Amino acid sequence: MQARGLAPISFALSWSEICQQYPNQWVCLLDIDSESDGSIRSARVISHDPMIERALDRIEPPDPDMTVVHTAGRPMWTPRIEIVDENRDDVPSRR
Repeated sequence: MQARGLAPISFALSWSEICQQYPNQWVCLLDIDSESDGSIRSARVISHDPMIERALDRIEPPDPDMTVVHTAGRPMWTPRIEIVDENRDDVPSRR
């Protein structure tokens, strides 16, 4: 796998080095070495960009083992449904 337009990084960086080199960016990581609490100890950066879409677009082909993380701890957006009285009847019951 190689990221388009980026030189492939063939060596692992520590999480603090990744945060220093790519501040406030989304980074696509491979070969992650984790701490016992699940935090990232080190990894290889294969793509990065302030916008997640551009970071992912540079990966050709996509790798199922890749992890995407924001260096400032920004969570990935996930859709959320809020149930209020006006739309309560529109949501089917699980029963």
